[in-house]
Amino acid sequence: MSFRFQKRIKLGKGLGINVSKSGISPSYRTKKGSISSKGYSVRSGISGLTYRKTFNKAKNDGCLVGLLLLFFMTSSVLFISCNTEKQKMETKWYQGGTLHKSKINDWKNATEENKLATCGDFCANTYNDNSIDEIKIIATNLKICIDEAIQDHSYLDSNDVSKVASMCLLLMENLN
Repeated sequence: MSFRFQKRIKLGKGLGINVSKSGISPSYRTKKGSISSKGYSVRSGISGLTYRKTFNKAKNDGCLVGLLLLFFMTSSVLFISCNTEKQKMETKWYQGGTLHKSKINDWKNATEENKLATCGDFCANTYNDNSIDEIKIIATNLKICIDEAIQDHSYLDSNDVSKVASMCLLLMENLN
């Protein structure tokens, strides 16, 4: 039985250097597998089960396969990261409101985006003939009105957000 020595030095983002008895070699790892100058491996998703292929130095046919695998893994990572950024940018200001049936205490702890989206829903139902830009202005004013109405009034914490919102909408209508 022989001893085996192997050490991986991480360089960041999947890149690393492998140090072993046979020398030093660079490698790149992803969730799907890894590739180095000596070969590549593909992970199956089952712990401990991988497919490993070592390049044949005589034929040198594995280099092309390895480079194609590296290109595919890099392209996949770039595509997924670009898609995630695109989805974040596509989220509209009026999406994701969850405070319709909540209490004022929940409103106080909610994010500004959630408050605005909820106010957008309240306004869209009331001002359905207005444009989305006009509704955003009204929703922003409604959010400000609710925040000011409940500020420093802890006795309102058990009231419904919808009740305070309807009172604010009535006030806003009378002011215009």
